[in-house]
Amino acid sequence: MKPRMKDWERADKLNVELVGYGYNEKRVIVRFHLPKDRDINRTQLVVAQMIRDVKHSKNWTCEFCGAPARETDVQNLSWQHLDPPRLVIYCHFVCDMDEQHVRRGLTATHQYLNMMNMMSGGGPVAPARNFDAWQRPPDVSYPLGGSCACCERDETAKDDASLKKCSKCKLTRYCGAECQKKDWPRHKVVCKMVHSVNFENWE
Repeated sequence: MKPRMKDWERADKLNVELVGYGYNEKRVIVRFHLPKDRDINRTQLVVAQMIRDVKHSKNWTCEFCGAPARETDVQNLSWQHLDPPRLVIYCHFVCDMDEQHVRRGLTATHQYLNMMNMMSGGGPVAPARNFDAWQRPPDVSYPLGGSCACCERDETAKDDASLKKCSKCKLTRYCGAECQKKDWPRHKVVCKMVHSVNFENWE
């Protein structure tokens, strides 16, 4: 028996749902479509670009403590053997991967997703991040979630009211027209794929 299609899904596409998690149950759900026959490496490149746009959509705070978020951790659940094929991407906004409370939270989250996927008949998700091997590159500071998607300056995240969303996708934010124009060659690839964007538990 074929799985029942959801109202946004297409039979001729790989149906992708990206769910981003912040503090106090804040979420964003972004839905988009990719070709069924897209190479897995190309799919991962598109997903990486989409996550950048999602990170710069709101002033995200750490899922586990509420501090300003600078980093993301991503987990995928894939049902590409189904008809239509599906891919769910879980993006966790966190303050600092080196913090023990973040590592504990991500480990527990990964274990829960793995259990739920196995119970639903899927295979195991990708292995959890090996925190013992994790090392931030020297002298690297990641931009704040919610800063301008182009210049990524921290001060742009602090002036939330001045940031403007892309009028087409309603997702990515910029500090001004100059940054939006400069980023368009990159963003347009993501922008044209977005089917819907839904923010939850944001006032």
